[in-house]
Amino acid sequence: IYVYINDIIIASKNIEEYLKYIKTVLDILNKVYIYISIEKSFIAYLLVRLLSYIVNSEGVAKIDDRIAIFKKLKFLNTLETLEQYFGIAK
Repeated sequence: IYVYINDIIIASKNIEEYLKYIKTVLDILNKVYIYISIEKSFIAYLLVRLLSYIVNSEGVAKIDDRIAIFKKLKFLNTLETLEQYFGIAK
């Protein structure tokens, strides 16, 4: 049986706390015979984008990138502007 865990995210306010958390997590994983791939590990990132959130030392913040992109779009509202967009205007 193989079980895959996608993500373990550790956030902290300073490097000392961060290293303590990493040691704790690795100790727990080791006790239950769960091993991680070093090649796929990312350690000590200052900021992580997770789903539609940003996680950093200051906390968690919602990002509305996808909503902002749609708000900035200019929708073509006439046949003439659509033709101009596609370069087929007369």
